[in-house]
Order: sequence, then structure tokens, then C-alpha cells
Amino acid sequence: MASSSSFLMITTALVVVLISVSLSNAQPTSSSRPQGVVLPVTKDASTLQYLTYMKQKTPLVSQSLVINLAGEFQWVDCENGYVSSSNRTLSCSGKECGWISGASCGRPPRPPGFQPCRGFVYLSNQGVFASDTVSVPSFVNGSVTGPNVAVKDFVFGCGSTSFLQGLAKGVKGIAGFGPFQVSVPSQLSLALRIPRVFAMCLPSSTESSSKGAIFVGGGSYKMRPGVDLSTSLTYTPFYTSLVGPNFTSGYYIQVKSINIGGKKVPMVSDNTTFDSLGFMKLTSISTLNPYTVLPSSVYKPFISTFIEKAKTNYNISSVAPVVPFGACFDSSGIFLTHTGALVPVINFVLHTEKAVWTIAGSNSMVKVNDKVSCLGFVDGGELANLVIGGHQLEDNLLEFNLAKKSLGFSSTLPRQTACSLFNLGENSLAATS
Repeated sequence: MASSSSFLMITTALVVVLISVSLSNAQPTSSSRPQGVVLPVTKDASTLQYLTYMKQKTPLVSQSLVINLAGEFQWVDCENGYVSSSNRTLSCSGKECGWISGASCGRPPRPPGFQPCRGFVYLSNQGVFASDTVSVPSFVNGSVTGPNVAVKDFVFGCGSTSFLQGLAKGVKGIAGFGPFQVSVPSQLSLALRIPRVFAMCLPSSTESSSKGAIFVGGGSYKMRPGVDLSTSLTYTPFYTSLVGPNFTSGYYIQVKSINIGGKKVPMVSDNTTFDSLGFMKLTSISTLNPYTVLPSSVYKPFISTFIEKAKTNYNISSVAPVVPFGACFDSSGIFLTHTGALVPVINFVLHTEKAVWTIAGSNSMVKVNDKVSCLGFVDGGELANLVIGGHQLEDNLLEFNLAKKSLGFSSTLPRQTACSLFNLGENSLAATS
């Protein structure tokens, strides 16, 4: 399908621009160590991508970046006017160049001289790896932002302008938050000597005033009206993997079964979809997929069960599906509650029966027009893996503990709370303008 192909193109582009890191020299300029740092998050209306904002260069300039939860690093467009007095290209002879998969030196210069650390040679700028100064707001007492903290020698990839194609208008690159030494949370954690933990709370609205947040350094996570989300998380282990010809990597969790409205979705336990322990293979979490993707063998009984329970439990009538969705309903028969549309609740049963990811109406339904609402899950084809996409992640706090390889999640937040209700303060809000 077209939407899946465009996001695959973006993911492939991420792998092509490989970078290195100079973490051992990165230090905060502030004399005091912050509790953590926070990055604002917005949702782009046209692409449904999630954007974060960070000040970079000397003098500092705010730039918007697409969030890639599985990304290994941050890269920005260096071909179109990247000017900074603190920018430096990393040397191929430095130890950092050997830390990244795919980093290379290319042909030795003639006559011998400085040889930059590069990525794949078919990039127009040959994927030069560099470092520069960045500045992010600090995070105080789990509730508000404090003074900005500068980090020197933050490593990033100097990407090609052509890689911005398919990204939200005005962005300068992609910020990687994967479980790697060179990802944004790993670099900030080491530089600022804060825990290797980050939490993501994506906004559900594309309104400019609706901003979620990414917290690096651990919780608590206090939002208005006085709710601390860190006290209500369910935990499951995650693991990382490199699969396929493009070395796809990221966060993977175990999903044992799915039930809808109390009924277990019937699925064939074949070797294609399930592993030897009975878990669905390679269930990943993605901010680049706008909706959760299911393999066809799971998707067909999934939507059939949802349609059945919607009719029998709530008398909701189905209508002709609207692309890319396979199950749509008459909106006039759907009531609203504190967790969104009153529809059958979807439960993903994870590594144990007690670890259940609950998806209520605000995360399961998509309003396509005034008359039709659709189930926000898509068919990825027979060879697809289960990918939990952005719509199912919104207004749901996810905490990734990189040291313990543990994922904490809140499931769908009730309507009196939302990811846009954190008090980000003027420092963070100014970064988005």
C-alpha cells in the first residue's frame, strides 16, 4: 500500500546516512547536573509525522526534526546553508568512526591528509559525520522546564537535501531515538550524566497549540491536573534486532494474543506469523507508521471480530471501508466517552497475561469525515509483521529504559489527561516557533 511504501522509503534513507559519535568528550556547559531534559513534540497534519525541536549550531538555531523511534542517530541537511562556527567533521582515523555500522573511510586522499569519516559514497555529500553544539530545555521536578542546557560535540550525520523528500514541510532532518550509543537519548544521557531512560508522549491533535513531549533522564511525569503518569505504568521487556537486507532495527516486544471486547481473536499459529514460543514475530513500535500494521492472516479475523463485537455490544453498523482501512462504521451510532469513541476495547496480551496493552476508542478509531469513522489498523500483507503505529501511541506515555531494556506504558489516557497537558514552559514552546 502507498502509505507503507512511503514510510519504508524514509526508513531506508535513515540507514543510508550513517554517523559516528564523540560521546566521551560531550559535557554540559552548566555546572549543575539537571534531572533531565525535555523536547516538545508536534504532529504534522499533512504527513501525520511527529516532529521534535532542538537548537543546534553556533550561534544556536532552532530546527525541526521528524522523530524516528527506531533511528540510530540524528541527521540534518548540511547541503543547504548549514553554517556553524562550532561544527567539525569527524576524522576517519578517530576511534568514533569505527563505532558505527557502515561507517567507512573511502579512498585515502592524495596527497595524504585529513580523511573524514563517511557513510555510503552514493550520497551527494558522501555522508560526512560531524559534531556540533546543541541546546535543550532542562526538566525540573517532573512538571516544568528549567534553564536550557548546552551539550558540545553532539554527533550527527550531515545528510543530503534530497533525503528531505517525503518528510514534513520545513523539517531539517530526522532525530533517531533507537537503542544505540549514537541516538539522541543515549548521547544526551551520557553527556549530562543522567539515567539512560526516555519517555515519549505523542499528541493526538495537529493543532499548533497541542504539544506532546519527550523526556530524557527518567520520571516522574506530572501533567495537569496533577497526574503523575509514572505511577501507573505497566512494564514489559523489549529487545532489539537487526533483520532483513536493510538491517531494520528498533524496539521489539512480545505479543501473545489479541482480544476484542472480551473475545480472543482467532489466529492460525503458523511459522510465518508466530515463533516457537507462541509469540507473534517481530512486533515493533514505530513513529513512522501512522497506523498499526497487521499481517493479513491476523488482520482479517481481527476486523471480523471487531465488526461482530461492535454490532452485538453497541449496535454500531458497519459501512463501506475507506482506504487504507478495512473496517468502517456509521458515526451516528457511536457515542463519546472519557476514553474516546464507545467501541469494543482492544487488548494486546504481552509477555504475561498480566501485561496487557489496552487500546480504547480514542486510539482505535479514526474519524474520516462527519459520517464515517474507521478502525485505525491496516493490512500489511501476508509477509508483514505486527507494527504498532503512531495513532495507537498517541496520548499514551511510553517509557524506554535503555539500561534495563524495559518498556513502561500507560495505555490509553483518560480524556481529563492528555500528552498536551504537560507544562512545557516558554523555553520549550519557543523552540517550536
